[in-house]
Amino acid sequence: MTGRGSIHVVPDVTRIEIQVKGVFPDYKGAYDKAKESSSWMVKILEYNHLSGKLCKTIRMDISDHLVSQYDEDDHYIGQIPKGYDLDMRMKVDIGIDNKMTNNLVRGVGKFIEGAQINIGYTVQDPRPVQFKMLERAVKDAKEKAGIMAKAAGCSLGNVEEIQYGQQELHVYSQARNIHSNKEAMASTSDSLDITPEDLVFSDNVTVVFELVNNPQD
Repeated sequence: MTGRGSIHVVPDVTRIEIQVKGVFPDYKGAYDKAKESSSWMVKILEYNHLSGKLCKTIRMDISDHLVSQYDEDDHYIGQIPKGYDLDMRMKVDIGIDNKMTNNLVRGVGKFIEGAQINIGYTVQDPRPVQFKMLERAVKDAKEKAGIMAKAAGCSLGNVEEIQYGQQELHVYSQARNIHSNKEAMASTSDSLDITPEDLVFSDNVTVVFELVNNPQD
């Protein structure tokens, strides 16, 4: 019997993700842009009396920039590399603090050219959430199995097996996208006065029960 457990969680972390993308004529130009962006992020944090170590790089990809080629009759014939693409993503996790979030957003807008910003919410420690969901899922499986066993004239016996394919729990909800430096620099504490909704998560567990035939009256 498969049981499902769901839980509502109040987020306690604001996650700011910064994406820097661009096309550069050489590899060094792309690498220097990534290094510069990371350095600015550390300075922005430290200016706001936060640790620069809060900035984590979650993606750093420099790859060939491919350009399509066409013949004289405008027929597509393939692609050739022409420069390099940069796709860099950083994240900063802080407490639920709209004023600090605004300070960081404005700093990114001022100093990191071409940055896009995503603001979302998560929880600092997802393990209690997962444990609670598992508990509820097992109870749900037992309740449903009990109803079906009774309808079949049986009762539940011992638990024979519990099947659970553990998956990484993604406790995150996106709330706001900021697409340009101009938009970021125009940000205010009021414009980022977002009250995060509860995060809703669920998980499944399959429990195998022994069925016991009830004696006939």
